[in-house]
Amino acid sequence: MKHVVLGLLAAGPAHGYEVRRRYDELFAGAGVEVNVGQIYITLGRLEKDGLVTYTPASGGDRRDRKVYRLTDTGTKALREFLAERPDTPIVKPDVLLRLVTARLAASVIPGIDARAIIADHRQRCYEALRDLDRQAGQAAPGSVSGLLLQATALHLQAELRWLEACEQQLTQILPQTKPDGDQP
Repeated sequence: MKHVVLGLLAAGPAHGYEVRRRYDELFAGAGVEVNVGQIYITLGRLEKDGLVTYTPASGGDRRDRKVYRLTDTGTKALREFLAERPDTPIVKPDVLLRLVTARLAASVIPGIDARAIIADHRQRCYEALRDLDRQAGQAAPGSVSGLLLQATALHLQAELRWLEACEQQLTQILPQTKPDGDQP
């Protein structure tokens, strides 16, 4: 959240609610919501770290507001963050571990079937894709939310293709054994 808030302030000085409004304009349509309290906590930490500063501004009929802006240190921190290379996405092996474990345990735990795990995970992916499709219909064309929804959909589609490969290859990689150790 730290760098997102710094980026939102790079667009110009703003008070906390304005930072939240900018955030919502970019991300809310993709279901990446943030509590306004989190914005203020982040602003407080950024101020403490010397990355932002504020000036009081009259709120008219409301209490005075703090208008935050980046400091030189904040601009430098944002520049360094943007220069960093993000981690290479690595597949989380949790589904594969479940599949292999199911194949291993099938001989001692009746009713355990790797195909059922694949079917369940596939169903969850399809449900998530349907939800994304509904959200995408509400996202503005060319928006940050639209790009995030598209990225998530592409990841889910890749997951579905991978499940097909698992289904085809799992029996070859790890044949299921009978309780006495013989092959089926």
